[in-house]
Amino acid sequence: MQWGEMKRVRRYLTVLLGVVLGVSTAFAQEDAGVLTAEQVLQSIENNGDYAITAAQADMDIARAKLKEAGAGLMPSLTLSTTAQVYRPRAHKKYPDDNREVYGKLEVVQPVYDFGQAGSVQDAAGRDAEAAELAFTAARNTVLMEGLALYYDLHASELEMRALYEGHTSAYLKWDRAKENQALGRDSPIGVAETLALAEKTRLVYFRERTRNAGYRLRLEELMGVSLPEELISPPEPPKAKHGEVDRDAFVEVVWARNPDLLILAKQAEAAGLRRDGVAALPSLDAFASTGYSTRDLRGRNDYAVGARFNWPIFDGGLTQAKKTRMAAELSRTMARYEARKSDLRRQAYTVLMERDDAFQRVLSALAQHGFTSKNLLRRQQLYAQERVSELGRAMIDHTAAEAELVRATGAYAMIQAKIAVMLGEHPGRGLDPDFLAETVGVMDDTGTFVPKSGTGFGQDDADEFKRQDIVPVQPDVQPGGQPPAPKPAPVEGVAPVPVN
Repeated sequence: MQWGEMKRVRRYLTVLLGVVLGVSTAFAQEDAGVLTAEQVLQSIENNGDYAITAAQADMDIARAKLKEAGAGLMPSLTLSTTAQVYRPRAHKKYPDDNREVYGKLEVVQPVYDFGQAGSVQDAAGRDAEAAELAFTAARNTVLMEGLALYYDLHASELEMRALYEGHTSAYLKWDRAKENQALGRDSPIGVAETLALAEKTRLVYFRERTRNAGYRLRLEELMGVSLPEELISPPEPPKAKHGEVDRDAFVEVVWARNPDLLILAKQAEAAGLRRDGVAALPSLDAFASTGYSTRDLRGRNDYAVGARFNWPIFDGGLTQAKKTRMAAELSRTMARYEARKSDLRRQAYTVLMERDDAFQRVLSALAQHGFTSKNLLRRQQLYAQERVSELGRAMIDHTAAEAELVRATGAYAMIQAKIAVMLGEHPGRGLDPDFLAETVGVMDDTGTFVPKSGTGFGQDDADEFKRQDIVPVQPDVQPGGQPPAPKPAPVEGVAPVPVN
């Protein structure tokens, strides 16, 4: 080995040693860098967010309005006092009667108003229920954002590592090209080309580093805590495929439990109750009062008990205008309800198919990760045997495959969390792989045999050799009298492709 090649190998080993030491340090700080999705959701929920705070305020307002509406059915107690100085008309019997203090205490109990106050109270109750559902929806939206940031940040950490490894490799190629140019074995164009590649990989790495900082800052803002400098122990992919559910049954459950749809339903009920409560109807109140005055009045009552009957017979069409307006508001809410219901039906069908797609992405990422792991191990063996002078892209591809596996895992988890939110559940409920089967029920097995498609990777019998899939080649002698070509040996872990 020449001296120049020995220098390049030593330099590459130095970089590789730095990576290994960095990984070792990360493992030593494992307790500080481990962060789970459940911890993220709990921290966000404890810390709160402006969206959650605003929804909490709306809920408090709705509850206050409910109390206001209920107060209209309760008795009211009123105390009124008056003190005055006056100049009376001249009277011989009361020459000094020029001032008075008067007080009155009255209690009024609404007796009957043909359901007008009850309609207002029921409508306020529906608004309060809608506000509580809106609070749940706002909370889930913030939690979903935090969950997505959790997976994005983990994937970005690995992506940054892969890009840094790629930049290091490009930098070493540029350094090697400069040495070759000094020895007359490369041209300035080759050196310029490797330099351009090194700077391009540096730019890509810087952009990912900026994106990583954005993920980190927003997640820290939501959680209210500072995250470790480097996250380790990325989330693991699902261990088994989810159970299939009946799509129509899932749609029915979504319609019955979706917060957005329930909010519109509550709002429609409130609008209908308010419309029904608006009418030119009489009201009956019972009252009792007592009063005292310092002035000697002939018609003064020590107390009074009775009833009041009020009937707004004509108000210039104001009541009818209010009723028409509220009927239009009810029609608008019902139209929004039906549109949302139809939209949810499409979303329910789509999200189940997206869940299958996301799981297939996990399988694809696992297969790629397995390949890159084996390729890296083989490359390391060749390097140890001094049959190659560098690892090439083996380590870069392996780290990129790890990043894709985390992205695939995050995409699957987000679909699961989205389904949970559609059903009015906490997003963390979606992290349980069996929650949908427990909520809707697994599709009944009809007993129909469905043959497998694809390679079977990720299935329980993926490593079994399926001889029944092999169709013998006929005839035994190929045209021209030549013996048949030998069949390739099956690769362990991969099912053979059937011959059509």
